[in-house]
Amino acid sequence: MGSSQSNAQIQNLQIQHEALLKRHQEMSKQMLEQQAENKKQQEAFVEQMAKILLILLQSNSSDERVIREEHKTLEIEGVTYHIKQFVNRGGFGEIFKAQVRGKEKVVAIKFLANTTGIQDQIEKEVNFLRATQKVQMSNHPVIEYYGCKATSEGIYIAMELAQCDLYTFWVKRVSKASGREKFVFGAIIIMYVLRTLIFLEKLSIVHGDIKPQNLVIVEAGNYFCIKLIDFGTVEKLDTRRSSITVGADKAHTRFFASPEFLKRDSDNRISRRLHKKSDVWAAGIMFYYLLFDQMPFEDEYDYENFVNSSNAPDIKIPEGGGYKGVLEMLLKKDPDQRSSAEAALKGLKQHSIYGEIVKALEEKFYKVDDVCDLRISDDVRRELANKQPVRSGAGDQRRHGASAAVQQPMTTASITMAPEITTASSGNEESDATHRKEYSHPGDRDYHSSISASASIVSTTAEKPRGVTGLTGFLTTKTYGEKPLCPHGDKCQ
Repeated sequence: MGSSQSNAQIQNLQIQHEALLKRHQEMSKQMLEQQAENKKQQEAFVEQMAKILLILLQSNSSDERVIREEHKTLEIEGVTYHIKQFVNRGGFGEIFKAQVRGKEKVVAIKFLANTTGIQDQIEKEVNFLRATQKVQMSNHPVIEYYGCKATSEGIYIAMELAQCDLYTFWVKRVSKASGREKFVFGAIIIMYVLRTLIFLEKLSIVHGDIKPQNLVIVEAGNYFCIKLIDFGTVEKLDTRRSSITVGADKAHTRFFASPEFLKRDSDNRISRRLHKKSDVWAAGIMFYYLLFDQMPFEDEYDYENFVNSSNAPDIKIPEGGGYKGVLEMLLKKDPDQRSSAEAALKGLKQHSIYGEIVKALEEKFYKVDDVCDLRISDDVRRELANKQPVRSGAGDQRRHGASAAVQQPMTTASITMAPEITTASSGNEESDATHRKEYSHPGDRDYHSSISASASIVSTTAEKPRGVTGLTGFLTTKTYGEKPLCPHGDKCQ
């Protein structure tokens, strides 16, 4: 009797166990199906947001700014352009909209007058554009260059026409989006901006003036590209060093300049140390400004105190919005602790949410991390390292062969040109080995050269402090010389 009861109990337990296993299997199946459905919905949402971004970009046609109509014909490197509109004026230059004769192709033509002290900056920009256009890749992260023409009045540079700059697009079209939409919009822009910075890292180049006006949006078929402009401030890094010191006339936008650049020495002079991750800092400040509609500092003196205080903690990132992790990677005060653009993007790909956005973008539009495997030829590296005079040469006229829709003018709210600067190697010895491993290349001119032990720093007379008018002031206040630490000016020197 007892044996029969035991067998019955065992059978009952087995039945319960099998039922429980079946229930767990059904629940696991439902969870997998739900995860697949959630992933599908997430990808569809990202695709929808990306398409909305394109629609918003195309809607900028109603905001087109035309200063005056123009009727002028100009030949640049064998291509005739009909200049039709004067659309923008920057610090040292003017932007015109022009059409290639006999084609629908519309381009931007930048005119830079022959002003004392800017010739080297013009040469730097043109040479950079020429060299980087030789790097073949889809959705190139640098604005396309079509040619230049030097005249007695100045130089004309023909280039790709963009819809607008990142600042204009975000403020006018994106900033008022809902929380979830704004997060996805922000994530898309962060990833594609990091893509442009990785391209510079592969070249061992520091742009030196990353800000929302120097990143433009270009329509590319059923999507858009984010591209870099204004290269008068670029610097080529010595491949054995993680940083260089530049001269006192180096142009920069104060609130985007990195702490290592603005830090003062014992003589109260700005160090002007450009680190390989200085552009990453500027991008982090730019993201902070766009995403939170404010700068992380009250004014320029608050920022200077942060820069020069050895006890100042890293910038505190707001919890809301979902950007805390990525911004903390980019905004480490110590550049050796700061993430590179490539490491930041790879980190985002491993993130549960950002990673899904990356996958959706790559499946529906174009790759985000293609630059991570980019190989730069020795010829391009040597060309970037060698300074060549600006002259009209053989431009890539094949790019004008395909027709393109008329686009909105590229904004160059801050064309950064400055007198010639003195550059010299300078860097943290402890981080040089890491830098060489990450960035050096046998094609670089300085790969086998001796290390210069001196750094030349040119000093200038201190300027009076400039006030910052609203948030726009954070973007447009440019500095070439020294500035005092506090509002009392020279009294504190």
